[in-house]
Amino acid sequence: MKIKYLGLLLAGTFGLNSCSMVGDIDDIKPYYKLEEENVVYNLESAESVLRGVYKSWRTFNVSSFRLYMSILSGTTISKGGGLTGGQEFVTNSVQANNIALANIYQGSYLTINTANSLIKLMERGDAKGAPEQRVKEIIAECKIQRALAHFQVLRHFGYFFDRSSPYGIVLRNIPFTGTEATPRATVQQSYDFILTDLDDAIANAPQINELHYYVTKATAKALKAKVLLHMGKYNEAENLAKEAIDLAEANGYQLEKSFRSVFTNGYDSSEALFATYTEGAMETASDQIARTTYSEYTKRMADALVGTDNDGDLNTGDGYDQRFYLMFNPTFAGAQGNGKHPYSINGTGKHNTQMILRLGEIYFIHAEAAVRNGHYDTARKSFQTMASRVNYPTNYASSISNKTLLNAIFQHKALELFAENGEDWFDFVRYYHERNMDLNAIKSTIKSGAQLVLPLPQTALAGNNKLQQNPL
Repeated sequence: MKIKYLGLLLAGTFGLNSCSMVGDIDDIKPYYKLEEENVVYNLESAESVLRGVYKSWRTFNVSSFRLYMSILSGTTISKGGGLTGGQEFVTNSVQANNIALANIYQGSYLTINTANSLIKLMERGDAKGAPEQRVKEIIAECKIQRALAHFQVLRHFGYFFDRSSPYGIVLRNIPFTGTEATPRATVQQSYDFILTDLDDAIANAPQINELHYYVTKATAKALKAKVLLHMGKYNEAENLAKEAIDLAEANGYQLEKSFRSVFTNGYDSSEALFATYTEGAMETASDQIARTTYSEYTKRMADALVGTDNDGDLNTGDGYDQRFYLMFNPTFAGAQGNGKHPYSINGTGKHNTQMILRLGEIYFIHAEAAVRNGHYDTARKSFQTMASRVNYPTNYASSISNKTLLNAIFQHKALELFAENGEDWFDFVRYYHERNMDLNAIKSTIKSGAQLVLPLPQTALAGNNKLQQNPL
């Protein structure tokens, strides 16, 4: 069999599936150097390598970091023990030598490098006999992955909230060979790079795919709306989020009727714009979610939104927002104690999918952007759609004043998405910098704006002498 990517291109991505994977980004060369003469030679081999790009999101380094972000924000807490480097996230005092930082940084660039390698091979015509349209689609899918990974690095390690800042990220659009020392781009340059990839993807990605662990034009549009929101381009974000919702729903995506179904259906969920495929004994992702539980902050928020303070009952759900109840009620929580990960980590059946981008989030993006544009009625429509799914009254959004609507959207979105991709943290950072929230509104351990940006890993600095650390 000529397809050598399992042993060559992706030996590190899928073999280094443990927390021991550190080292600077320059160390990826031995694991990711393609035998370019034969790794892709027809459409079938190209599709095999493409599956490797998708699979990279399941590596330990990437998948395990999500829970660290919710601990950082204070929406979840560690149960104690076993979470390597976790205490620094509890106290919001993350250091550059933290192993979890090194893992997510390198894991993200491994996705970028794998995507870049396949883009290069497709552009030079290695997939002999492949239809031109499918070649364009494969490149577009890789560009969505590359944009998503760069965006992930920017939000974790860059001043994403300030487009005038010089503290962007290292940008990669060609395969990394292990010899380059590259300075950080500015934040604006980082966003421009990401948007260019997404525009190309919107033009060329597949229109539809029934398998929701693959990306489409709707994924690209939705991700671009999310990027625009983070850039503070609220008018564009509002318009594009609506376009993304309409395009998605016209092509088979739809909100699940119940919140719980999003996660029990996993990668088969009609709501998933991009989710990890997790099935059987081999196709798994290490998430460690069983080592966390809800915080008092999240519990109070879920309680205060329904009924009165301190009337919530986790056994019945009475007095709690249903999203909180469905995550932590003992009946639904399952083997890992969290309803978003309802399946055992063992066994041969369906495993716990990680929702990287889903339609429900885009409704919240549309609602927030609309509020910031002063389009309150438009915002309420999308907000009510999400509130209705979890049994809020049909007039709930209309009962909230214009003045408090933005904060209500923040709270509902936090309950919708916490313990998924760190959106609760990134929203808090954005709201703080927009002066919509106090610095210690979520955690008393957050006392300085410098704590809102993670330090670049020491291993990355050691491997790139042009890389400048964030101000600390």
